[in-house]
Amino acid sequence: MGKHPEMPPEKAVLLKRQQGRCAYCGLYFQDGDILETDHIIPKSKGGKNNRDNKQLLHRHCHDSKTALDKTGTHDKEPLERGAV
Repeated sequence: MGKHPEMPPEKAVLLKRQQGRCAYCGLYFQDGDILETDHIIPKSKGGKNNRDNKQLLHRHCHDSKTALDKTGTHDKEPLERGAV
C-alpha cells in the first residue's frame, strides 16, 4: 500500500505493525479496502482503548469477529486464522 496522507496516524501505525495484513484473515489490504479498527479484547469485556488492544480488519472481517465476540465463541488470537 502506498502513502495515504488522509489515513489517521493511529491507523497508519497499526497498518505498519501488521505489515499491511488484516489481523483476522491474514490477507493483505488492497487499495479500496475499507479498514476498520477493532478492539482485540472488546471494550464490553474489559478491553482497554489503547493501541496494544487495537488491530485493523477488513470491514467484513470486523463484522464476523464482532458476531463471534457477541456469542462468546471467538477463541483465536490475532493473525492465527490467516496464512501469515
